[in-house]
Amino acid sequence: MKKTIVIAVSAASLALAVASFAGFGVEKTLVVQPAATVAFLVVLLLSPLWGRFFCQAICPLGIIQTLVNALFHPSRRVRRVCTRLPQTKRQKAVRMAVLALSAALVACGLGGLGWALTPYAILGRAMSLFVPGLVVFAVVVALAACGRGRIWCNWICPVGTVFEFLSRKAAYPDRVRHGCGNCKACFRKEGGDGEAKTEAQARQPGGAEMTRREVIGSFAAVAAASAATAAEKTVDGGFAAVSLPGVPKRPAKVRPPGAADDSLFRRLCVGCGLCVSKCPGKCILLSSDLADFGQAQMDFRHGYCRLACKMKCAAACPAGALEKIDNIDRANMHMGHAVWRKDLCVRTVNGDGCTACARKCPVGAITIVEGFPVVDRQKCIGCGACEHVCPARPEPAIFVKGFERQRVVRPLDETGLVREMRYFIDEGASAVVAKKGVIVASEKGKGVAPLLKLYDKGVLEGSVLVDRVIGRAAAAICIEGGVKSVHALVMGADAAVMLKAASIRCSAERMVPAILDRSLSGSCPLEKTVEGMTEPGKMVEALRGFKPPKGK
Repeated sequence: MKKTIVIAVSAASLALAVASFAGFGVEKTLVVQPAATVAFLVVLLLSPLWGRFFCQAICPLGIIQTLVNALFHPSRRVRRVCTRLPQTKRQKAVRMAVLALSAALVACGLGGLGWALTPYAILGRAMSLFVPGLVVFAVVVALAACGRGRIWCNWICPVGTVFEFLSRKAAYPDRVRHGCGNCKACFRKEGGDGEAKTEAQARQPGGAEMTRREVIGSFAAVAAASAATAAEKTVDGGFAAVSLPGVPKRPAKVRPPGAADDSLFRRLCVGCGLCVSKCPGKCILLSSDLADFGQAQMDFRHGYCRLACKMKCAAACPAGALEKIDNIDRANMHMGHAVWRKDLCVRTVNGDGCTACARKCPVGAITIVEGFPVVDRQKCIGCGACEHVCPARPEPAIFVKGFERQRVVRPLDETGLVREMRYFIDEGASAVVAKKGVIVASEKGKGVAPLLKLYDKGVLEGSVLVDRVIGRAAAAICIEGGVKSVHALVMGADAAVMLKAASIRCSAERMVPAILDRSLSGSCPLEKTVEGMTEPGKMVEALRGFKPPKGK
C-alpha cells in the first residue's frame, strides 16, 4: 500500500513539475506560488515524522534519478535510495560545506549561484534550454546511472541536506524492511567469481567501482542532454536565416515586471525558469553572468513584453522574486526606459527614414523630432518593443536601460488624483490631464494654448483635467475634447453652466462671475473672441485664429 502511494505521489509530482516548466498552461501547480511555499513548509515540518519523503516522492530530480537507477540497474533487487544510506564523516562534511556555501551566497546577494544546486532550479534551467542548466542536469542523471546510489542526493544537494538533518530521528522513515539495521548487506553485489564483495568495498562512497556499461551509459546521458543545447536558428518563413542583433551593453539589467527591487530579486530568484516558460512574448532568458547566474532577465531579440499580458511570469514565480500586483494596468509597470544611440541609428548611418521604434511603441513614448527619435522617459515603460524591431546591426540603436527599483504607477481616486495634479500646477504647469487614475500629460503656457496642445494630442477624451483658469473659451475646448471632469483654480460661472450642460463634472477653488484680463479692468480677450457663440466646435476654431493684442 505504501509503495503504491509513493509511486502515485511521485508520478503526480513529476508530471506537474514538467507541465509547469514546459509551459503547458498549468497555472496553479505544486510549484507555483503560494502553493509551492506552503507545500514545501508542510513537508519540511513533517520531516521529523515522515523522514525524507520529499526526496523520495516529491523532488523531481529524486524521482528522475530513481527511474534512471531502475533502467541502468534492473537486476538489483534493492535500489539505493538516499533515505536508506548510512553516511561517512567525509560525506557529511561535503554536504554541510555545500549547504553553508549556498546559504552564504544567497545572504551576500548572489542568489543565482546560491540557488543553483536546488532541484527545481536545475530542472527549470534544463527545460528552459539554459545551457549550463542542461549540463548540470546531465551530470545529475549521469551520476544516478553510476555506481550504487544517487550520488547527487547523497553528496551535494543542499535541500537534501536540510531534510536529512531534520529526519535523523524520524518516527516513520523509509526502510528496506521491518527491523532493518542498516547493515548494508543487501547493497553488496556479487562479483564475477560468485563471491560477495567485501564490507570495505561496499562502503566505498558512491558505490564501489563503475562498470564499463555504467561509464558508457553516463557519457550517453551527457551527450543526449548536450544535443538538446544545439542553438535553434531563427528563420524567416522557414526559408532564410534571420540575423539577430547583438545584446546591447546595458548600464543596468532589465528584470521581468514585478521585480520591484533588483537587490532583493537577486536574493530571492532561484532560477527555476518558470517565468521563461510562461512568457507569451518570449523575452525572458536566464543570465549566464556570474553575479546573477541563471536568474531571469529581459532579452528583446526574440520578442518584447506585451501590454496584453496579465503578468504571467510574476503569477508563476514560486519564490516571490516577482510579485503580481492586482488592479495595476501593465502600462503602469515601468521596468526601465529606452535609450537611443545616434551613432548606430540607420537614420544617421544610412540616411534612411526609419520610424520603426516610434511606430511600434505601444504607449506612444517615442516621437520623431527633427528627423530623430526622442524618448519621453515619463511615458516609457521599458517593454522593449522598440529594441525588438530596431533594424540596426550589429546592435540595436535603441535599447532599454533597467531600473534598480521598478516604478509602479498606482491609480488614485479622483480626490487624491486632483490633489496630486494640483501639485503639478504649483510647480508651473498650466494644464494637467489624467486617465484611469494616472497622470498622463501636462502643458505649460499662456491662455488656452496648453489646452489646445492637449486637444490636438488626443489625450482629453475621457480624462480628468486640472487647469489654472477655466472660462467659456477653455470650457469649449473641454467639451469638444470629451473631458470627463474639470477642476480649476479659478472658474467663470458661465463656463460652469456650459460644462454642466454637456454633462461634465466641474469644480473650482474659486468661482467668479466672469474671467477678466490681467489688469482686471475688462473682459479677457479670449472670452471676447467667443462672445455670443454657443457651438463648441466653432468656438475652438475661433480660438485657433486668436492673436493676443500687442503688449498683452
